Amino acid sequence: MKKRFTRKRLVVVAFFLLVLPAAVWSVLLALGHVGTPGNPVVPPFNFSDRIVTIDVAPGADGELRATFDGWPEGRQGMSGEEFLQEIHRRQRDLPWIYRFLDVTSLTGVLWVLFGFAGQGIFTARMIIQWQASEKAKTSIVPPAFWWLSILGASMLMVYFVWRKDIVGFLGQSTGWLVYIRNLWFIYGREE
Repeated sequence: MKKRFTRKRLVVVAFFLLVLPAAVWSVLLALGHVGTPGNPVVPPFNFSDRIVTIDVAPGADGELRATFDGWPEGRQGMSGEEFLQEIHRRQRDLPWIYRFLDVTSLTGVLWVLFGFAGQGIFTARMIIQWQASEKAKTSIVPPAFWWLSILGASMLMVYFVWRKDIVGFLGQSTGWLVYIRNLWFIYGREE
């Protein structure tokens, strides 16, 4: 006898998809493999792995100096010239892939690859729907479409949180509710 997927299992899977990224991030943070959110890597700053706030204020000498989120207390900020030199040095010394993806570390590259994977999964749902419709010779939406929608959207939501992109996050999160609701209808049918 074939086990039927139920609404109860759907709730468990949906909860798992929501909690897993946060749990993985927490473990990596506890092990010291990722930086504390909002705190740049010192020295002297890190732009790509988290968008940081740059504060510009007059220093003790009256010249404008730049400091960043998480800048150590008492450490003097960078002058405009030091800041520009550091930007130029990083652009010159970074591997081409970092420059191409607009990141400054391997962690940034991995995050961008995670975002691409999420987008790939989200796109694959359309191929699945297209193939199912071609096979049936009518327009249909198989359950795999909704499962790929949830997985891809979940990955993209995590990526958009990392990028601090509210537009992308809201765009994926609103669809997420529709995907869950459609699976709720599919797996709640009486057979």
